[in-house]
Amino acid sequence: MAYCSKCGAYIPDGQTVCLACGYDPSAEQKAAEAQNGTRSASAAVQRASGTQRAGNEELRRRLEEQRQRSQEQSRQWAEQERQRREEQAAREEARRQQQEENRRWAEEERRRRQEEQRSRMPYDSEDTYRYTGSRSTAGEGNKALAALSYLSVLFALPYIFTPQDEFAKFHAKQGLKLFVFGIIADALGALTGFGWVVTLLRLYMIYKGMSNALNGIRLPLPWIGEIGEK
Repeated sequence: MAYCSKCGAYIPDGQTVCLACGYDPSAEQKAAEAQNGTRSASAAVQRASGTQRAGNEELRRRLEEQRQRSQEQSRQWAEQERQRREEQAAREEARRQQQEENRRWAEEERRRRQEEQRSRMPYDSEDTYRYTGSRSTAGEGNKALAALSYLSVLFALPYIFTPQDEFAKFHAKQGLKLFVFGIIADALGALTGFGWVVTLLRLYMIYKGMSNALNGIRLPLPWIGEIGEK
C-alpha cells in the first residue's frame, strides 16, 4: 500500500500514477534523469568548447611567436646585408683611392722622366742642352777635351784639335768663362779676405762642368754659364 508523495492520496497496489492528482513518480524520475543528462551534455560541450578555445589560444600564441621569429630573422638579414654593402662600398672607395694614387704617381713619374729627357735634349726655352751634332774623327775624345776645358787655360784645346766639334766648343766657352771668373774672383778674394769661398765656388763649378762634359750634357755653369749668351 502506497500514498502519493505529492498530494498524500492512496495509490492502489500495482499502480504508479496517483489517481487523485495524476502524479507519476517514475515519469518524474525519468524527467530528472533526462534533465541531468542534458546538463551533463551541456557541461561536456562547454568543456570541449573551453578546450577548443585553449587550443586556439595556444595556436595563436605559437603563430605569433613564429611571426616574431620570422621578423627577427628578417631584421638580422637586413642588418647583415647593410653591413655587407657598407663594407663593399668601403673596399670600392679604398680601391678607387689606390687607383687615384697610382695615377698621380704615374703622372708624376711621367713628368719626372720628361724633365730628365729635356735635360738631355738640344737647347730649348729652359736653357737645357745636349750634344746632337755629328762626331768628329776624335770620337769619344771630344768628351775628354770638353772636360779638360774647365782646367785653367786648357779651354783652348777644343779650338785647336776639334774646331768642328760644337759640343767640345760649347764646353770650351764655359771653361773660358770659368777662367775669367777665377781671375776676377781671386782678386776680389784677396781684397776681402774671402778667398776660401771663391776657391770652393771654383771647385764646385769645375766639378759641375767636367761632369756634364763627361756625361755628354750641354748645360751652362751655375750663375756664370749664360753670361754673354743673349
